[in-house]
Parts: sequence; structure tokens; C-alpha cells
Amino acid sequence: MEKSMSEVSSEESSINRILMEVLSKIKPAEIVRSRLIATYEAIRGIVQRCLEAKSLMNFEISLQGSTAKDTFLNDEVDLDVFVLFNPANYGIEWINREFVGIITKCLQDQGYSTIVKYAAHPYVTTYFNGVEVDIVPALRIENPKNTISAVDRTPFHTHYVKSKLYEEKSKDEVRLLKAFLKAWNLYGAEIRVQGFSGYLVELLIIKYKSFLNVLKASQSWRAYKTCIEIEEYYGDERACRKNFKKDVLVVVDPVDPNRNVAASLSLKSYAYFKMLARLFLEKPAKEFFEVEHETGVSINELVKLIEERQRNLGSCIIAVYYTVTKNSPDVVWGQLKRIQRIIRNTLEKYGYKWVYVDSWVNDEMSKALTVVEVIDCGNYEVHIGPPAYDAEAINFLKKNFNAIIGPWIEEKGNIVCIRKRKYGPVEIIQKAIEAFTPTSVKVEEVKNIASVNDVQLISDSNFTIWFKNFLYRKHFNKIAKIVSKN
Repeated sequence: MEKSMSEVSSEESSINRILMEVLSKIKPAEIVRSRLIATYEAIRGIVQRCLEAKSLMNFEISLQGSTAKDTFLNDEVDLDVFVLFNPANYGIEWINREFVGIITKCLQDQGYSTIVKYAAHPYVTTYFNGVEVDIVPALRIENPKNTISAVDRTPFHTHYVKSKLYEEKSKDEVRLLKAFLKAWNLYGAEIRVQGFSGYLVELLIIKYKSFLNVLKASQSWRAYKTCIEIEEYYGDERACRKNFKKDVLVVVDPVDPNRNVAASLSLKSYAYFKMLARLFLEKPAKEFFEVEHETGVSINELVKLIEERQRNLGSCIIAVYYTVTKNSPDVVWGQLKRIQRIIRNTLEKYGYKWVYVDSWVNDEMSKALTVVEVIDCGNYEVHIGPPAYDAEAINFLKKNFNAIIGPWIEEKGNIVCIRKRKYGPVEIIQKAIEAFTPTSVKVEEVKNIASVNDVQLISDSNFTIWFKNFLYRKHFNKIAKIVSKN
């Protein structure tokens, strides 16, 4: 039955009220933006004097990121200060070798604390007037297709977005989509998240004009088939997809059509977003934009969870503990994700059924672990052989005459036995990871978590929250609360 005009109008009014209420909480006040711009001007002067003191020239300092585009949220009060060098005078090797040292020493000499972080190459983070400031070196290039590192393209992105999102309403639509994604841990292109970058969010609003239109359009997206263009470089979806065959979703970069802005989006994040978009369109609520803050978990609660899991499911929980040896989050998470795949594939190869595998890294980027839950970790396995009428049946019998139970013929004609496993899951996982030899994390121990005494990092409240979520995996609890409430 179709809805009447009055019903449609009432629903639209209700959604608009929700979005306005959300916007009032996430949009920074004008005084905040003014303070950020003033902070940028101050830090810009400091950086310029630091570089000029070393007789450096042919560089340009500029504000980039969401603050420059005025699409930032209340909880994103930080600055991306880019120092663009002329590639004719300075190369990427010089940036990697010299820039960080020059800026770090100069800032520290003036009393500012600094942290060296890593992305495409090293950059410096400092704090000025309570604002986190990233000082990022890059090369000033003429054509975004000729980038040497990913950050060289950033000024082109900033210029493009500012030329398209000049109306306040459009910027607010970006904020709504960002807040929606952040509430469900889908915001960010880094490997840990594999979600939607800020630039991708901005392009989606440029393409579809509003937050609601993005949600509606997403329902017609098809995994590994959809190509979204703003500048119509390819013109044909099929031609576009030929260039990006392995990507779940393609959003062509308007400043470099050979680049997919959504390349880091995982199938899991893509599917989750489509489901959330559909739910919001069906039952809009402000809770879709709210981040749930979890409290710490007591040791007694963890003991209870582990014991219940072993008693009710008969599963085992195996943890791989690491010391982190590199400071780049994307490099570390890239190797952890690869280790997760190795663990899954290796367990399957040896006949073990894994339920779930995930990784965690502490805030200091010094410790990490991967945890996997395996069903049926006993010393024995049911080994199903060929049909008794098959020529290989005799060989199966010869190999398994000494099985613990059997061999016997089951109803479908296959020969079956119960035999002792050659390798346990801990040994299998340990050998598989050693063969991989990760370079950004060092394996310290692989162990079966049989009690809370086997759980390292127990004093880290962030870890205990993560471990509780690993055991419960109630990913849809928040959705259930929202849907039942409305």
C-alpha cells in the first residue's frame, strides 16, 4: 500500500528533525574554527622560521585536511600542516632523511613535545594551544598523476573539494555522513578499519548532494560491479570496472582517474554500511549517530566468560602475542591481517574449524596479539575416507588400521575412523607464522588460553574491553536496541 502525501511529508519532517539535532551536536562552533585558523597561522610561522634557519628555500606551507575544507567534526579538532618542497631541489630521500630531524629538534628547542609518526613517509606530530598538529612533508608537483608518495596528491584533493563544497549545507551533509560512519567504526581508510576515508565521504556528498541521498543510492550499489564517477572520465561502468577489477566499490578520483578512492574499503565494511543505510531509511533514529562507550571488564568476568565458552562450546581460544617492532600502524595492521589469513587457511588445511579471528594493538604501538577461536581442539579427529568401492579404499585402510576407533563403513559407503591428530592447533599456528617471518611484529608466544592466568595484557582496560567483545561478538546489539526502541 502506497503512503499518502501527508505520511511522506510527516516522515521527511521527522528525519529532518533528527538530522538537525545530530548536526547541532557534531558541528563545531565558528569560534572553534577561528581558533584553529589562528593556531595554524602561529604554527605556520614557527615551521617557516625553523626551515629558514637551516637556509632552506623553495617550500610552501599550507593547511590541508578537513579543517581546510571546513568539513571537520567537533571531535576532530586537529590540523594537517603540509610543507610542500620543490622536487627540483628536494627529493623523497631528503624528506625521509632530513626533514623530521630538522623540525623535531627545532620544535623541541622551543619547548614543544613531538612524536614521529609514519604513513607514506615520516611526519611530525606536536601540540600547540591544546591542538594536535601533524606537520607533513610532501613534494609540490604540477600533475596529480605524477605523485611520488600518496601525500603529494593531498593539495589537489583539498582544492577540488573546496571548489565543489562551498555551500554550508553541503559541508553539513559531509559531517552527517562522517558521524554516521564513525558511530559504527566504518570511518577511516587505514588497514585497521578498511572503511570510508574523509575524502571518500566528501566525494559521495559531491556526487549525491546529501547524506540521505547517499544512503538511498547505496542500496543500488553492487559489490565488485558498481563504479561511481563525478567527472565522467570513463563514461561507461564496464570500462571503469576493467581498470579496478579487484575492488569492492569504485569511486574514481576526480583529480587522478587511474585511482580508486574506495580501494581500501573491505567487503565486510561495504556490506555493513549498506545494511545500516537500509535500517536508517526504514527506522531513522538519532542513535545511529551515537558512539557507544564501553566500560572496563573485571578479571572475574573474564574468568567466567572463558570458562563458559569452554564448557558450552568445547572450543579453545588461542592467542599469539607480539612485540611491535615498527611504528607505522598501516604496516603493522597489514601484517596482522595477513597473519589472520594464514591462521585461517592453515587451520582449515589441517581439518580444524575456526570460528573467529581478530587482532588488537595497544595505544602505544608496543604490544599486539591475534586471537582465534577453534571448535573441537581435542587430540582426536573424525577422518572421513573414500567410498569403500573406490580403488583408494584399500590404501586408506592400510594407513588407518591402528586408528583409535575404526575404520568402519558409514551409511553412505565411506570408510571412517577416529584417529589421533598429528599436530595440535597451537603447534600448527606457531609453525605457520614462523614460516611467514613477519617484520613489523615479533612473535613472543603462542598459547592456548585455558584460564585468565594465560591472558597477558590483563591490566590494559582497552584490551579487556576488546577481549570481552571478541568472546561475545554481539555486533548487532546496538542495532537491536535502536530497532526495538523505534
